[in-house]
Amino acid sequence: MAEPVGVLDAPSAGAVAWLDVSADNPDTFTGRRRTGPLGMQIAPLRHARAPYFFKGARLRGSRCVWSASTVSGTELYRAPRTPVQAPFDQGVHLLARLEGGGSVFDPVGVSTGVLEVFEASDEISEQFVTNTHLFTLNVPLASLGMDASVVRSMTEQTYELTPFQSQVLRGAVGLLLVGGEELTSSSSLIGVDRFLASTAALLLRTSVRRANPDLAQVEHLRLRTDAIIFEQAADPNLTPASIATQLSISLRQLYRAFTGSESPAARIRRRRLERAAEILATRSGPGQVERVALECGFASAEYFSRAFRREFGLSPRAYRSAHRESAHR
Repeated sequence: MAEPVGVLDAPSAGAVAWLDVSADNPDTFTGRRRTGPLGMQIAPLRHARAPYFFKGARLRGSRCVWSASTVSGTELYRAPRTPVQAPFDQGVHLLARLEGGGSVFDPVGVSTGVLEVFEASDEISEQFVTNTHLFTLNVPLASLGMDASVVRSMTEQTYELTPFQSQVLRGAVGLLLVGGEELTSSSSLIGVDRFLASTAALLLRTSVRRANPDLAQVEHLRLRTDAIIFEQAADPNLTPASIATQLSISLRQLYRAFTGSESPAARIRRRRLERAAEILATRSGPGQVERVALECGFASAEYFSRAFRREFGLSPRAYRSAHRESAHR
């Protein structure tokens, strides 16, 4: 009988709940998925070279929730939900990630990262191959003081975090260390909600697209990036951060070069999927799908299958069968 999906304790209003999901923590690790911030399922990446862990904390007001964690060798997934109300009635969900070492409470060598905006019904699928600092915010739309259409236009996009925004995130981490012992009254919970909503609004309002640098330089960076992706996509450790290192530029500069177009992370995923489709169309045999996932740079066969279905409308096995049938006609 399959073991049910585990659920980590969510904090009560005004409380801080600590998360420690890792292979070396027998109290929380059973090899199964666990539920984390924003309802995302936490699972270890298969065949990951880095250790698997998800460690941090989250604070809940009466309506807003804030979390900060350090993750590694981890896959996060939230299935799409059928919206039963108007967009964002269940909250605006922000997810930010900063590449760097150490703990989110004592970071080392942190570079700029990226910010994404989701509706509560949106699918979320993220992989963290190496040590990364993850931040999430769940706030009601009405508390932001922003028009729904403006927030809506920010979904399905990736925004580079500016040094200012990174500092805003790191500054809010201190709330988790102090704890929630003082947050016992309704007025204090309202204050927490206002602070978290203001933090979310500040992040959103400062997520503006800056003008591109010289177009020739941008095109040169894009071409070099695409060349690296084409040659190295099979390496599971290829990330936008590693590409930026190879190009001797910052992660922020890399993302800026792709403003208004498909992001570097999306290009890596697309190249891997295209290569996987080529292989599946020409090979057959039991167990081949898992092998193809690893061969094409995917650290998780489950993540590969979901991404493949979104891209091609068929599961990898169905895609392989369809091409096998057409070849025998």
